[in-house]
Amino acid sequence: MTADELRLQLWDDNPSLVDFLGFDAVVAPIIAAIGTPDIDPLAIGVHSPWGGGKSTVLNLLEKQLSEQPQYLVVRADPWQYDNHDDVRGDLIVEVLDQVEARFNELGTVTGAVKDLVKRLSWSRIGLTLGKGALTMQWKVDELVEAFTPRGRTDDRSMAGFKDQFATLIDGLPHVQRVVVLVDDLDRCLPPAVMATLEAIKLFLAVPKMVFVIAADQEMVRESIAVSLGETNRSNAFAVRYLEKIVQIPVSLPRLAPSDAEAYTGLLLAAAEAATPDDLVALADQCSARRKEGLLPLLGDLGELAWSPTETTLALATQLAQGLSADRLANPRQIKRFLNAFGVRQLAAKSRSVDIEPAVLIKMLLLEDLFRSSFQTLASTPPAQRADLLSAWELWAAGADIDAEKPDGIAAETRDWAAAPPSLATKRLDRYLDLAASLINVGAGEQVSDNVIRLVSTLLGEGEAARDAALAELIQLGESEQRAAMEFALQQARRLPDIDVLIEMVIKWADATPSLVDLVTAAADQALRRLGPGVPPMMSASPLKAEYAGIISRLANDDGVDEMVGNAARMELEN
Repeated sequence: MTADELRLQLWDDNPSLVDFLGFDAVVAPIIAAIGTPDIDPLAIGVHSPWGGGKSTVLNLLEKQLSEQPQYLVVRADPWQYDNHDDVRGDLIVEVLDQVEARFNELGTVTGAVKDLVKRLSWSRIGLTLGKGALTMQWKVDELVEAFTPRGRTDDRSMAGFKDQFATLIDGLPHVQRVVVLVDDLDRCLPPAVMATLEAIKLFLAVPKMVFVIAADQEMVRESIAVSLGETNRSNAFAVRYLEKIVQIPVSLPRLAPSDAEAYTGLLLAAAEAATPDDLVALADQCSARRKEGLLPLLGDLGELAWSPTETTLALATQLAQGLSADRLANPRQIKRFLNAFGVRQLAAKSRSVDIEPAVLIKMLLLEDLFRSSFQTLASTPPAQRADLLSAWELWAAGADIDAEKPDGIAAETRDWAAAPPSLATKRLDRYLDLAASLINVGAGEQVSDNVIRLVSTLLGEGEAARDAALAELIQLGESEQRAAMEFALQQARRLPDIDVLIEMVIKWADATPSLVDLVTAAADQALRRLGPGVPPMMSASPLKAEYAGIISRLANDDGVDEMVGNAARMELEN
């Protein structure tokens, strides 16, 4: 095959400059709030979990605000200087630099900016001396001079910085608001998060200033709590601290199925050689139909200069109907699945495996959501696969009350099997062989923020809370559950006591038996850390036979705690 025939189609993770997600309903009120002088200075929080579209909202805000001369827009990304000694100072300099760049023809502005930078430079000298005073040669009088407190009028003091900064901003000609768009704060380490918030609160929050902070609210709160140390009040203080800074919190909506379908269609349209103008026209069509309550959003495309093919629109519908609710609501997760689709499609082409896009997506959904059922199909002898698929689809359709679910197939696959296209007549043998060989490097499952939260609760205090978290986890698709359990087991290295972890994953595997291999592997690896409650719990499990080897090793390993060994031997004797 030629290089063109093997071209890999991937979707980047960059925020969009076009509103594919219907965020106009969020952007419009934010711009209205910025134009209202009632709260001055103003801080707005744009909140959503990982991959929810926060950076795209900032892009849309920047585009619209930059077209209005009364606003000076400053873009700041603290994550870029997360490892610097003075993150607070870097953010301040970023604002000052962009103010000076806009008004560099005014000598008064340039002079004021230089004075402010001078104050900041002296504070950095003190910081540097503080870090190096014990290892470098300094004269005593120079150290005393550097650390001597200074009055507000001293140009080497930060004490007067805020007043002087307020004077600078107030004097900017024809500017009603300086809008600082702060992105990726939730990617920063806790010290950088605190430094950024301190810069906003202590030095930059003056009249005419607006801060739009895009971040996962929970992660920022956790960073504040970590910075305060583990105390009974740290979490409560973190909530209050953030509330004092952010006056208007705005939560981005989770994607509805109709929006997810349109978003997927727009992404696929971009891959179908749509021009930027074509995509803008499609996005505008979605927006107009969204306002009128018409579905599908990518409908009535006949009057557009260009529109995606019916095959592309059908793929978008198929994907929106097939993905789990948690992944469907997250734009980044949709892109990740499409990238897995692109990689698998190219792998199939490179092996001369002919498979229709709709069939490939359906097979990827099976592999991604119901891994054990996929493995049942892949391990079935080729001559029997058509019969298995026919029985599977007959059971899923529900028309024949005598039709039974095939062995090894999860009950949760009913909707998947009933959805088009039918696979019973498709030749899937070569594709299944390929997929089975790639299964360990397939979609690259990554846990969501919701899973991280559930795992944290699963390992936390309170049996009722742990059981509630487990109940939610076992509702996920098999692939997501496997990724979640792998993530939970990775926490063993940092836990002083793993009894709760092992107890919960044993219960988890009881509900989802396909995960038992993860439990046995983890127990074997941490054999000498297991507590005396583990052997009886394994013996009481319906998967007891899977744990027999672990119990036997606990009974015979001289390095195991005596109480644990005795408990294991008792179970072997019973």
